[in-house]
Amino acid sequence: MEKHTFIDRYFHSQRELLDVRYSEERDINTLFTYLNNLHSAADKLHELFDCNIKTIPEFKLLRIIRNYFHHVGDVDEIRLHVKVQENVLVSHSQHILIPLEVFAKSVKSFVDKNVPDPKSKSYQYKIKFVSGEMAAVTEVFDYTTTLMRDLLFYCEKPSLNLDGTNYELGFDMYKFVFNITNIIADKCREIPELERKKVIQDLGLSYSAEMNIPKHDVYCSPFSVPITTTEGFIYAEVVTSSQPSAVSP
Repeated sequence: MEKHTFIDRYFHSQRELLDVRYSEERDINTLFTYLNNLHSAADKLHELFDCNIKTIPEFKLLRIIRNYFHHVGDVDEIRLHVKVQENVLVSHSQHILIPLEVFAKSVKSFVDKNVPDPKSKSYQYKIKFVSGEMAAVTEVFDYTTTLMRDLLFYCEKPSLNLDGTNYELGFDMYKFVFNITNIIADKCREIPELERKKVIQDLGLSYSAEMNIPKHDVYCSPFSVPITTTEGFIYAEVVTSSQPSAVSP
């Protein structure tokens, strides 16, 4: 009987989420299943093998979204191909988009849950904990500081007017799922009981943290800056909205 099937479930769900060859298997449960399997894998890796992935910034970011999805509201993904213009280089070819509003609400839910009344004895400890978690997210998401500075604003469907059309701003999860998967693959190879599993043996060389996407993964000229919206990358000549421009790309 196969042991430690939590690893099989994790890699099955991440392939369904990321690999275009499994696109026909995606449904309304795909993202929810992936996030829950990630959470379960982290718990069991720590419990069974003293392997802690919960300190990794990508995991912290995805856990914030997972907890919102699990306890508060829906998180519906939008799957689109990346639009690349001349003189633009992007690390990946597809988006896993959610509205930026949903990510902001996920962060707000995390903050609200963990920050008690200022009169509480644990207030300073909790503030330090939340600040530390968000500082870790900043390591992989450049606009965390901007988000935190005006969090309520970003919870109200932030948008920009681009070349005369209003677009709701988006948040692309692809890089974070890709990176944490590679880190988990490396961790499994270091654990004999998991390294011998077929699902790990069958992983290609691309499943390694050495292949991870860097924090700054869009290279472009000043005249072709993509802005991430719920309709994918938009390359606008005129931005007329008063919304903050710092949330792109």
